[in-house]
Amino acid sequence: MKKSDFFFCYNRQVMMYLKGEGFEFLLCAFHETSQKKFWMFTRTPEVSKALDSYNGYKN
Repeated sequence: MKKSDFFFCYNRQVMMYLKGEGFEFLLCAFHETSQKKFWMFTRTPEVSKALDSYNGYKN
């Protein structure tokens, strides 16, 4: 697996949106350097489509 196989979400609102769409994150952790919390999702076509929809809604 490559880094590009995952979506690293640093925004709680986006994470909640994805969860509301039925997606489960693989893990929740803190970035080693920045100490920012993130949620890691498997990047699937469905996740990408949901993110496109979310971004369209936000713009």
